Amino acid sequence: MSQLDTFGADYLRLTLEIDKHIDGYLDAYYGPAALRDEVRAAPLRSPADLLADVDRLEANIPTDDPARAVYLAATLRAIECTVRMVAGETFDYLEEVHRLYDIRPQLAPESRLLAAHDALDSLLPELPGQNLAARLAAWRKQFEIDAARGLELLELAREETRRRTAAFVELPHDESVEIRLTSGQPWSAYNWYLGHGRSLIEFNTDLPLNALALLGTFAHEGYPGHHTEGTLKEIELYRRRGYAEQAAMLLHSPAAVISEGIATTAVEVIFPDDSAYDWTAEVLLPAAGLPVAPGLADRLRRIDQAAASLRYVNGNAAILYHTGLITKAGAIDYMQTYGLATPERAAKSVSFFTHPLFRAYTFTYSVGYDLIAATADPTATFRRLLTEQVLPSELALT
Repeated sequence: MSQLDTFGADYLRLTLEIDKHIDGYLDAYYGPAALRDEVRAAPLRSPADLLADVDRLEANIPTDDPARAVYLAATLRAIECTVRMVAGETFDYLEEVHRLYDIRPQLAPESRLLAAHDALDSLLPELPGQNLAARLAAWRKQFEIDAARGLELLELAREETRRRTAAFVELPHDESVEIRLTSGQPWSAYNWYLGHGRSLIEFNTDLPLNALALLGTFAHEGYPGHHTEGTLKEIELYRRRGYAEQAAMLLHSPAAVISEGIATTAVEVIFPDDSAYDWTAEVLLPAAGLPVAPGLADRLRRIDQAAASLRYVNGNAAILYHTGLITKAGAIDYMQTYGLATPERAAKSVSFFTHPLFRAYTFTYSVGYDLIAATADPTATFRRLLTEQVLPSELALT
């Protein structure tokens, strides 16, 4: 790409400065290394100075691409909110979510969650004396695998998801994904996009790996999810168009909703008509050495469909906790009661949305999924979002 213009250099400099105040604010950076090193070596600048930078950038947003101008304006509003919080200002929780992510989440009706319970009750094996949560845990536990076997199965998932993604979109010949296992993190898996079509995907082993989740998780983090989005947007927006803002992927911005929407719908795009369950039963589970009963794929499909509404439990618990309606212990109990989570998984979920980096982020998953799923042609929308700058509020209007 051509040399950065003044706006692009100033934008990247600002995000790098904020990252010095909030470690992890930059989810990825692949802009000029010299600029990054310059900011790292400089003294920490005050929030007041950074707010002045935001004002200058807002006054000088490039206008040659109207869609980009709208995108930059919303992104700078999110950046302003972040800097104001660094300065000690607080916002009502849902207002904070709106300012950062361009969405307005609401509590999902608990009746909807209980309806999911009823559906699961009719599908899960009976266990005398055990409640629904215990029955769901027992069902899932039979598919747990050790970490060493997990790496082998993740390689299978990588091969299949990449093959299908390459048939869906054009991937550069030199892109690559490295897989590692880790522990002690608030998330279950994470893609670190390194630039130039390279990613490191880490899978957290704090909780046992589950063979049923491996395919969807790899599609989410890798193909055609986060890695694919990062690779294609770097090529199209940063390298070809010179949009410097794309080289700084912000954890707190509207783009995160689109990114998680892509990731949460990824497996459905490359495995149409719920065929991911067939591949899991026919290929992945036998490779894991797990028994495959007749009709298992259909049973997996029906159980997941019944549990789909439980994706809103995390958001409900986050709203109730951050608005002071329940305590942290109450949030863990809510996750167990409505999300049917084990105590360990409930605690892990709550640790995520109480983490300073992720307290507002938790909604990006469910809202991002719903925004894409609600469009007239989700597959066409998905393809468009891999290479274009689109805001959640814009997507909601399509």
